[in-house]
Amino acid sequence: MSHDRRTFRQSVPSLHGLILFEAAARHLNFSTAASELSITQPAVSHGIKQLEAALGHPLFVREHRTLSLTTQGVRLYSAVASGFGTISETLAEISGSVHRDKIVAGVSTVLAVEWLAPRLGKLRQDLPNLQIEIRCLDRDPDLPSSNIDVHIRLGDGHWPGCTSTRLWAEHIVVLCSPEFLEHNGPFNSIPEMLSHPLIHYTDPYRLRPGWGEWLRALNVPVPPNLPVALEVNDQLLAQKAAEKGEGLVLAQRPIVNQAIDTGRLTIAFDHTLETGRHHYAVTPSGQGTRRAVVQFRDWLVANACN
Repeated sequence: MSHDRRTFRQSVPSLHGLILFEAAARHLNFSTAASELSITQPAVSHGIKQLEAALGHPLFVREHRTLSLTTQGVRLYSAVASGFGTISETLAEISGSVHRDKIVAGVSTVLAVEWLAPRLGKLRQDLPNLQIEIRCLDRDPDLPSSNIDVHIRLGDGHWPGCTSTRLWAEHIVVLCSPEFLEHNGPFNSIPEMLSHPLIHYTDPYRLRPGWGEWLRALNVPVPPNLPVALEVNDQLLAQKAAEKGEGLVLAQRPIVNQAIDTGRLTIAFDHTLETGRHHYAVTPSGQGTRRAVVQFRDWLVANACN
């Protein structure tokens, strides 16, 4: 028994150094970590250098005014964050001082408003001890170096340093307001549809199919001048403009299902494009063992198609 304890002590260069590293890696900023720990920035920097020297590997890439994790840094942060999280949960359970488990969930604005928010009541009912912080993000974060526990992300399911659980397939549909369809439809062909104003959503950070990609997927030549009446960089804004009768919009099911079910939007053209991509519940590798994270991830899977 004593031999195991000595081995553990010898394998951990400095518990204090790991605490410094966890805070610095989470914030990717030595000054912010120092403020959180109530010490000086040089003390954090010195402690990190000592830890790197003991391990024989750099943990951070230090560039002018920027800080990022090396491959070994990502590995260590995943293990340290998971271990500290488990210790914190256990201490809270023993002391009884904390009665709610908190997680941070990252989602796009449209997914937060149209899919997650309408289900918050059911989430509270199913997981009454879960406290959730929702962060609306305009790009996919680097989860291993962020403090986000679960990110709902569209893609192929393969992201370095992450564990992905499939939720639903991406289905692209053409929508408009019921009033727009009544005044301008029905649209029985693509040429008929393209004689009316389109709302075009472009995302500078993430791959999202636009009207050109939608037409090419149907083997339809893309006209040199699409009738785009409005171009926006936010999917929720595009859908809200369509609700107001500004034109036709491409949207994702099942995210947009509530807008369809409540009559805010309606299917304008009878074709669904299956892109082969899926939405996933993505967690940093090593974080999936936290009880609250597992519970929320499993809840997302159970309610994905509801």
